[in-house]
Amino acid sequence: MPLSNPDKELFPDDGIAKAEMLDYYRGIAPLILSHLRGRPLVMERYPDGYEGKSFYHKDVLDYFLGWIRTVHVPKEGGRLTMAVCDDTATLVYLANQACLPRAPG
Repeated sequence: MPLSNPDKELFPDDGIAKAEMLDYYRGIAPLILSHLRGRPLVMERYPDGYEGKSFYHKDVLDYFLGWIRTVHVPKEGGRLTMAVCDDTATLVYLANQACLPRAPG
């Protein structure tokens, strides 16, 4: 899977680029995955970095890779197809989509 915009600063105050963040996620994947496995994800995406506008992304779109595990979750009037992060490859793919955790508050 090719990394898009590896030099894009996602955390400009700290000078952390996307490629560095993905390397970090690879390194801590066992810890993160122990909390994510089997759970449908609501992704908060920051296409312009952590200081930019974000949006919530629940439904997996057509361009998501076919090997990413999904589950169908009922909602009023239908259902959502949501991503499940069970492995390092999925975690890195989602991070490449600028899905960033946000601290409460």
